[in-house]
Amino acid sequence: MSPPEVKTAKQLGTLMHSHGIEVYHKHNLSVDHDAGFNLQKWAWVEQKNSSESFMKEQVSKDKIYMMNPPKLDQVEDMAELLYLHEPAVTYSGLFLVAVNPYHTFSGESGAGKTENTKIVIQYLASIAGSHGFGTDVASKLEVQILQANPILESFGNAQTIRNNNSSRFGKFIRIAFNRNGNIRGAFIDWYLLETSRVHTQALEERSYHIFYQLLNANPDMKAALCIDQKCPADFNYIKSSNHTIQGVDDAAEYNKLVQSMNIMGISVEERFDFFRIVVAILYLGNIAVNNHFGRVEIANHELACELLGVSPVLFKKHLLEPQIRAGNEWVSQSKSPSQVKDHLDALAKVMYERNFSHLVTRVNTAIDGPQSLEGMAEGERFIGVLDIAGFEIFKINSFEQLCINYTNEKLQDFFNQNMFVLEEKEYKREGIHCDDSFDYRNDLQPTIDLIESVKNPIGVLSCLEDECVTQGTDERLLAKIIEQNLHNSRFKRDMYNEGFSIKHYAGEVKYSTSGWIDRGKDPLNEHIARLFAESTHQHTANLFKDYATQAAMPIRAADVKRSLFRTRKGGGNFHTVGYKHKMQLAGLMNTLQNTHPHFVRCILPNDRKRPGEIQPQLILHQLRCNGVLEGIRICRVGYPNRLTFEQFREQYKLLSPDLVANEQDHRKACERLLASVSHMKPIEDYQLGKTKVFFKAGVLGELEKQRDVKLSEIVTKIQAACRGLIARRKVILRQSQDQLIRTIQRNARIYISMKQSRLWKVYHRRKELQYTFGAENAIQKKIEDLELVLSATQEQLQELSLENQGQQRQMEKQDAELQEHQRALEQMEQEKTFLVTKNKELSDQLEATQQALTKSQEELTTVKQFSEEQAVMLSKMHKDIQEESDENESLMIQCDELCKENQELQERIQLLQDDQSASQALKEELDYKQQENEQMRQDLEEVEIKYEQDISALEETISVRKSYTKKRI
Repeated sequence: MSPPEVKTAKQLGTLMHSHGIEVYHKHNLSVDHDAGFNLQKWAWVEQKNSSESFMKEQVSKDKIYMMNPPKLDQVEDMAELLYLHEPAVTYSGLFLVAVNPYHTFSGESGAGKTENTKIVIQYLASIAGSHGFGTDVASKLEVQILQANPILESFGNAQTIRNNNSSRFGKFIRIAFNRNGNIRGAFIDWYLLETSRVHTQALEERSYHIFYQLLNANPDMKAALCIDQKCPADFNYIKSSNHTIQGVDDAAEYNKLVQSMNIMGISVEERFDFFRIVVAILYLGNIAVNNHFGRVEIANHELACELLGVSPVLFKKHLLEPQIRAGNEWVSQSKSPSQVKDHLDALAKVMYERNFSHLVTRVNTAIDGPQSLEGMAEGERFIGVLDIAGFEIFKINSFEQLCINYTNEKLQDFFNQNMFVLEEKEYKREGIHCDDSFDYRNDLQPTIDLIESVKNPIGVLSCLEDECVTQGTDERLLAKIIEQNLHNSRFKRDMYNEGFSIKHYAGEVKYSTSGWIDRGKDPLNEHIARLFAESTHQHTANLFKDYATQAAMPIRAADVKRSLFRTRKGGGNFHTVGYKHKMQLAGLMNTLQNTHPHFVRCILPNDRKRPGEIQPQLILHQLRCNGVLEGIRICRVGYPNRLTFEQFREQYKLLSPDLVANEQDHRKACERLLASVSHMKPIEDYQLGKTKVFFKAGVLGELEKQRDVKLSEIVTKIQAACRGLIARRKVILRQSQDQLIRTIQRNARIYISMKQSRLWKVYHRRKELQYTFGAENAIQKKIEDLELVLSATQEQLQELSLENQGQQRQMEKQDAELQEHQRALEQMEQEKTFLVTKNKELSDQLEATQQALTKSQEELTTVKQFSEEQAVMLSKMHKDIQEESDENESLMIQCDELCKENQELQERIQLLQDDQSASQALKEELDYKQQENEQMRQDLEEVEIKYEQDISALEETISVRKSYTKKRI
């Protein structure tokens, strides 16, 4: 099947390959059935250096897409594109930002979410400030809000393959404003910290920046933290990762962190407590676990226990032989080396997460302003910036990817609803009717229910919750998920029973359930946690205060089932990591529902961290995962293209110029114009609103094609007229040239014929003889004539000398008059300057008077309105109005006088300008006379020199003749 025809300069159908390759199909291409089941066909690619095209490569038919016309290049609203597909979206616009700038940041790692978030916060802090609390409090609060980012980046950011400063957690920053628009505080919520990065990093990645910054701290701090003479290679948790980042100085970053903490008001003791937990985690990773003759032993744990403020003996006992309840008794349970190592890793993750949580709480305490953010009064608002990871599709997708994709599914559904609401408001405002098929608010709900549903069939997270409570396994979890959701259209089981697939808005994602039970429970040794709750270091004890009890033993039975994420209200209820994330997300969505959201899609151009490099496949993947096409698809379901009546009439009036030429009403003109277009049906293709014309997707493209045809016809006619005019001018020029050539040829023939005549030859011979015989008489006569000319010239020279003297006297007189006029002109210019200055002062005074008059009139209007509302004070207000009226009349009289005076000054200035113009003309005339006299003087000098030369020549000739005559005699 041939694609729809799109005209180009060479009459070829222009299409685009799915990877962004422009290909040109000749019409009536035949399908090559020899290509097998792919049903591929040959694509004709235009040869730039030749008029011929050739077969270059074989591409699949379903990989070929129609290419938008060049006029839609860099279009801002991609809903206006004639053909919507991934190649068109990727290559439209100046930047690879697919949705108009909204303020919910999402995208790939390294796409710029965190940097854009910082820019937005800096912008809000700079333009709003917090001047409502005084200068000192305002500047301090503003700086603290800006300095929160370096602290969060040190503890929450790390180097990844795609980004040297990747945020490994999501955050929602709320900046509160008072009624005056000034910042009154801020608050930070955080989500999904990647705790596994504490003990495990991928190749060419690093753990969190704080580990490396502390190892490059000043010597005193390193000595206090027991890490002097230490480097990343000395710690098991980070020795396999990159130790440095190109272009980043960890020592300088540590100094920036300390400076930010000082600005935030975090004391030296508090700062040391946060740092001590980080170093203790490094030493937890260095604990050696060995199997010594069937008995598990640990070593190198003393320094970690010292930093945490706990007993090394109790730590070893609770780690290796924790007690469990067996009936009515407590018995010790031995652990294998791998189990002990897992407990240490879980302890490191929990400790880092709780330390991070306390740090964020401390930052919130500093930036929350003079009043609590929770107690915002009526009329006070906040601006929130959500920075969260985008949709993820990897080769192996686990529980973390499910949580991230679940979050993005909810945000995309929220985005769809908002886009529908915006479109619906626009249609209602314009009076546009749209059918029920436009409602896509519930389009993503089946996928969301598949993940979070608590009713039969229960969702994936509920299945995980049940299996974690009942001490299930990964196999039982997978079987239960398949059993509950097998008939769901968005669910697909894996044929090898290694996981399952979910059809998200961004595509189908296969999830592996391996390790989900451990990730869901995130097991923590209860005895170790209770030991830390009794630490001698207050900060460590505060991290685990929810495990503190009155007596250390015996442990209550209910405490055995407690884990990191549990609620203390109404007993120790057990909840998984997924349940906690679900509750956090529900709270976030409730907050977003009460806001006016804006969305920003951040695009990572390449995964090599190189500037100016574009990887189309990566960008296509992100655009699909960011829901860009999903949002545009919703917009295109209704009437995505819209133009005002004036714009539509101006752009498409050439389709039927006679119908709309005399129509004054733009709406009626558009209605007539659309009615005249063939195959254009109301409601199905377009609707007329109150101020705009709304078009279905692709309809405007058809109008553009018809407009192009009309323009081509007009251009063809103009070209024909221009070519005819040029040809006629060339013919006229050639005719003139032919006539001139014939005239020259005729004159040449006459001259040649006359030159050969005998009469012409006799005439020339006679003139030669006449010149020879009459030469002496002619010379004598010439001498006499020259003497007469000489005498006449001398007389004329004397007359010119007298005239020159008279001209010089006249010039001196004119110079004197010119100087007098110049003095008068300078005086007039001074007077003009004075008058202009005075005129400006009077104008300023007039303007001030008019402003006072306007203000008085406004006050008068206010008084009149107030008098209508307050009938009791009517008499008093009448008196005030009368006084204002009198003052108004006096101001009007004064204004009239100033206007008259201003008019007189303008007339006087005009007279002065006329005098100045006359003086300037006189000056120019004098200059001209002077130049004329100077030229005459030069001419006289030249004549005198010439006459002197002629006289000398005549005298010499006369003397020669006299001597010759004497010799003859």
